[in-house]
Amino acid sequence: MVIVIGASDEIRLVTERGAYTGRCLLVSPNVSRSIEVNNATGLYSIQLDPASRLSQYLRRHVPGEKPVVDLSKKAEGFVLETSGAALGKPPGDPDIAAASQRVLDALFGDAVAFPATECRVQTVAGCLKARVPVRTDPRSLARLCGISESRLVHLFASVTGVSIREYLLWVKARKAVSMFASGKTLTEVAHATSFSDQAHLSRTFKRYFGLTPSFLSNPRLVRISNSATGCRAEPDCGRHCGHSSFRIADPAKLC
Repeated sequence: MVIVIGASDEIRLVTERGAYTGRCLLVSPNVSRSIEVNNATGLYSIQLDPASRLSQYLRRHVPGEKPVVDLSKKAEGFVLETSGAALGKPPGDPDIAAASQRVLDALFGDAVAFPATECRVQTVAGCLKARVPVRTDPRSLARLCGISESRLVHLFASVTGVSIREYLLWVKARKAVSMFASGKTLTEVAHATSFSDQAHLSRTFKRYFGLTPSFLSNPRLVRISNSATGCRAEPDCGRHCGHSSFRIADPAKLC
């Protein structure tokens, strides 16, 4: 899931099922979209880990199968002010990740009381994030969890809403984002994250982030912050861990 915030004005997301306009929009998984903003609007985007407690909470509480949910009323005041202030922070500022956490706490404070992510799902998610393998190996992951392969495949999808393979794609995309933030080139990123080619990398980025790799790799236009915490193979910390934040410095270049 993705939360997109227009710090100073409304943003417009165009999906296959229609267009949505607001100051704060929640985008469901696997929703292809394009983003439209005016030249003066700073864009703040928080990418949520599908295996996190918050994602489980949202899957349970977001009504219906809506591709986009307007959270603008909940975002008035603190959320908009916090995201707007974060847009002005320099790259690498530790307050960027903290600002994202404050935004999530303000929007979804009840999620902290939601049950922790199932421990075997945490184990698989932690393993994939630690190793970032070329491809998934459900049989080995099932042995690690002490259950059958078919049971693990079903359990992971039912808890996270994505398959193990789709989750690995998300992990690779998140690693690519971190590499872009450190100044790596598109070619270096595609090779290091085991995407078959730059076209595959581009398709994945459009799917998960609604933005192209070439756009995200430009530090003049985008500032990136990754939360180092996440849903690893350890008890869920109870906060909304595992997110990446994109701050679009020049939204005019989106189109």
